Amino acid sequence: MKKHLIFLGDAGVIYYSWLLLVLFLTVIFCLEGSQFVNLPTLITGFIFLILAFFTWSRSYISFGRKTRLRLPYRKELVLEWEPKLVTSWRCFEVYRARISKHQSIDYLVLKGKRDNNG
Repeated sequence: MKKHLIFLGDAGVIYYSWLLLVLFLTVIFCLEGSQFVNLPTLITGFIFLILAFFTWSRSYISFGRKTRLRLPYRKELVLEWEPKLVTSWRCFEVYRARISKHQSIDYLVLKGKRDNNG
């Protein structure tokens, strides 16, 4: 089973701030242009959509015989330890996955009705 996620922490802040920078550039080009729809707005908006889809499709955790974590800026990692639930609120759950002895990553997933594991 594969679950898409939003990664948190320092890496998430840095990655998503660059992604939002492209969105803000799109808004600035739209508001500063003489027309509502102009070429720089279309180009940066299209780049934002491509980056957002790439981030969504490349950020997931899959459960099987081995738990695998995939982030858009790293290759797929095989986790030695199962992710631990840190906190949950309504339909959101935050998990902590240990990548190595010295590194861990927090990520947020939407809780489904039929989900048994993180």
